[in-house]
Amino acid sequence: MPLTDDQQPIERLSLADMAMRRLRDEIVRGRLAPGEVLTEIALAGRLGVGRGTVRTALFALEADELVVRAPYSNWRVPSLNAQVIWEIYTLREAMEGLAARILAERSEAQPKSLIAAAFARLAPAETGSVDDRVAADLGFHRAIVDATGHRHLIKRYNALSTKMEWLYRWSETHWPARFPLEADHRGLFEGVMHGSPDEAERAVRAHIAPSLAADLEGQHALVSAGGAGAEGEFKKSDLA
Repeated sequence: MPLTDDQQPIERLSLADMAMRRLRDEIVRGRLAPGEVLTEIALAGRLGVGRGTVRTALFALEADELVVRAPYSNWRVPSLNAQVIWEIYTLREAMEGLAARILAERSEAQPKSLIAAAFARLAPAETGSVDDRVAADLGFHRAIVDATGHRHLIKRYNALSTKMEWLYRWSETHWPARFPLEADHRGLFEGVMHGSPDEAERAVRAHIAPSLAADLEGQHALVSAGGAGAEGEFKKSDLA
């Protein structure tokens, strides 16, 4: 019998782990904006911890590519430009496309029941908060990958997931143009649940392409308006 929430073991975290989680949340939610310079002194004051703790947290976030640093200089939040957006989406497409092929080649019902449950959570989240939408949307995509049981794929997808959420939340705040959750995911759902391996992989591409285009155009508009965190001029030819 699975444990209930109040029966789960208490997670023990070091001060550096707690600082890392707090900073990750600040970055993903856009409170620390793309391109923003980070100093250990300022972050230590913001978090109420020592500079050594902050430094340890920053090195952990650097491994996740959520902060970058220049030699003998300050840390900063990575830029979120057209190239970064394209890289996140194309890597996501490759991983989810592989997951879709794996699932379409199998006949077991149990993994696909997990995907069906995740799909059922999309419609109720449609009228909810941004947190509800993010959890349901990215949760459905994660369910497709998790259902494969492919440990290396799951590990690498998890590493990308934080950056996917970072982009999702930034776009919701600065160029909200999301599609209806259930309707937008139905083709992907049907392709993975009932399609051939080729059809399932094509469904992933067909689903991701409009979101990539919308986010690239949204970033272009933000850059043109000189918005916060905007960087670089978007040219479709740059991504050809």
